[in-house]
Amino acid sequence: MHAHSRFAFHARMTLAAALAAPCAANAQDLAVQRASEPGTVDRVTVYPQGAAVTRTLHRDLSQGLWELRVTGLPQDIDPTRLQAKVRTGDAPAEGAPRLLGVEYEESQGVAFAGSAEGIELATKLDDARRRLAHLEQDAAQLAQHAARIDQVAQRAAANATALGGTAKADPAKALEQLAWANAQRTRALEESRALAERTEAAQREIASLEATIAQRGEADRVERAAVVRLAVPRACPVDLDLTYLVDGAAWSPAYAIRAAGDRSGTVIEYDAVVAQATGEPWENVRISLSTAEPGDATQPAEVEPVWVDEAAVSYGRGGGGGKRPATSGRPGAPGRDPGGSDTAGGLVGGGMGGGDDRRDRMAERIRKIAADAGVQEAGVAATFELPRRVSVPSDSDRSQRTRIATIEPSVRFVHVAQPIVDDGVYLRGDMANASTYQLLPGTAQVYMGGDLIGDTRMPSVAPKSEFKVFFGPDRAVRARREVLSKVLGTAGLFGGSSAVTWKYRVTVDNGTGRELDVELGARRPASRDAQIEVRVADPSAPLSKDPAYVDGPQKSGILRWDLKVPAAARGDAAMPVTWSVQATYPKDVQVTPLPD
Repeated sequence: MHAHSRFAFHARMTLAAALAAPCAANAQDLAVQRASEPGTVDRVTVYPQGAAVTRTLHRDLSQGLWELRVTGLPQDIDPTRLQAKVRTGDAPAEGAPRLLGVEYEESQGVAFAGSAEGIELATKLDDARRRLAHLEQDAAQLAQHAARIDQVAQRAAANATALGGTAKADPAKALEQLAWANAQRTRALEESRALAERTEAAQREIASLEATIAQRGEADRVERAAVVRLAVPRACPVDLDLTYLVDGAAWSPAYAIRAAGDRSGTVIEYDAVVAQATGEPWENVRISLSTAEPGDATQPAEVEPVWVDEAAVSYGRGGGGGKRPATSGRPGAPGRDPGGSDTAGGLVGGGMGGGDDRRDRMAERIRKIAADAGVQEAGVAATFELPRRVSVPSDSDRSQRTRIATIEPSVRFVHVAQPIVDDGVYLRGDMANASTYQLLPGTAQVYMGGDLIGDTRMPSVAPKSEFKVFFGPDRAVRARREVLSKVLGTAGLFGGSSAVTWKYRVTVDNGTGRELDVELGARRPASRDAQIEVRVADPSAPLSKDPAYVDGPQKSGILRWDLKVPAAARGDAAMPVTWSVQATYPKDVQVTPLPD
C-alpha cells in the first residue's frame, strides 16, 4: 500500500468554547471509534457547469468520539469545498452530536487484478474461454460426423446404381439408406447452426469481458474519502449529509413554444436538459437546477490605473538620455469566494388509505409528481426544485430531459411584412412572461398548431418581462412592393437644387378571413450631410407612434406602419399603402447612389 496523501479542509464549525475545551482536554482519554461506508447520493444541485452532490448516511452512534469515512468519492471532486451537516432529529440539544471537522483523504487503491471486481471478472473470462474451447471441439466432432454421413450416402447411391437391374438389387434398402443419410444431414445442419450461435455468443462475451477488464485496469485506482469527525455526548441515531462539488455535470434550458392553430394563445414548455459524467450514477435523487455559477468571482475586478508620461526621446545612434519610458501599475486581482452551500428538498408522498380514500391520495401524489418545479430566489441566482425524483446515469453521451414548468404567457399576434427584403409575411407573437420563472437563454422548438415550424433562440426573460417569438411565414398573407414612379428634377428657389422623387406602393393581401395586425416595414435614404435632405411625403397611412420606434429606427430612415388589415382585404380589394420619398441636394454636390 502506497503512502496516502491527505488534503485537510475543516468545515465551518459551530462548536461553543465550553464544548471545545473539554474535548481538547480529554481527547487523549477517549478512544476514537471508526466506521466506513459510501453513503447514498440523495440530492444534487446542478449548475450550468458543475454540480453540488449530497450523500446521506444513517448511523446509530454510541457515546464518544467518532470518525466516519465516506468512501467512493468521484475523481473530479473539489477537495477544498467539502461540507458536512449533522441532523439529529428530536435529540435534546445538550446531548446532540457536534461536528468537529471534515477532511479529504486520498489513498492508493488495490490493483484492479487483485480487487474483488478484478478477480470476479477474470473468473468469468476464464469460464467463457473454456466454454468457447468446448464449443470448438464439439464443432470439429460434428464436422467428422457429417463427413461419415456423406460417405454412407455415397456408398448407398453407388450400390443402387451398380446392382440396378440384377438379381442382387434391393431398391427398398437403398432408398432406406438414402433417407437415413438425409435425415442425419438435416440433424447435423441444425446442430451446426446452434453451435455457431453459441460460439458467436461466447466470442461476444469474451470480447466484452476483455474490454471491461482493460478499461477497469486503466482506470484511476485512487480511493477518495471524506473523514468526518464527531463528538457524541450521548448515544443516538445520526443522519449525516456530506456535500461536495464536482465537474462533469451541467444543465441547460430547452423550450417548446406551441401556438394554438386558431391564435387563441400559446404554451411554453420549459424543460431542463441534464447531463453528467462524474463517474457516479444519480439514482432516484432529488434534483435542483440552479442558475448560480460557483466558480465565478463574487466581486468585480478592480479598475487598473494607466499612467501617461512624456515619451522617451533618443538622440543619435547611441541613444542616451531622454525621459524615462511610461510605466503602469497593476493592482492585485480580487480573490474568489470558495464558499458552497448545503442543499435541501422535500419528499413527495404520504401514507395510503383504502378504497376511495386511497385513490384520492394516489391521485394527489401523482399531481404533485407532475407539478411544476418550485422557484427559490437567492440573491442574484434562482433555483428550480423539481417535485419528483430523477435518475441521471453517468454517461457523457446521454442526457436527461425533464420538465421545469408549463407556462401560458399573455400573447398578441402580429404579422410582420418587410417586402423590400423578403416576400414572406411572418407571424410574430408579442409575449409577456406572466410566470414567476426566469427564462434563461436557450434553444426553442416552435410549433404552430401541431406542426413544427423550426428552431429559434429564447432570450433571457425575467418574470413580467416581454419578449417576441416568430412562428414562420403565414402563407395566407402576402405583401407586394412596387416603385410606381421615379422623377428627377429641381427644387428650391430658382431651381438651385437637384431633386429625386420616388412614389411607392405596398399591397397587403389578407387571405386568413379575419382582421390582422400587420407591422409593415420599409425605408428611406438617411442623410449624414446637412446639405442633403430626405423626407417622406403623402403617406396614405400614418407612421407608427411607438416610442421605441420613433426614438430609434425612425431616425435611421426605417419606416414602419402599424396597420389594421380588414378580413375583406383580399384580391382586388387588397389594402394599399402608398407614400413618396424626396431627396434634395445642391446641384454642385455629388451624392452616393440612391437605391429605389
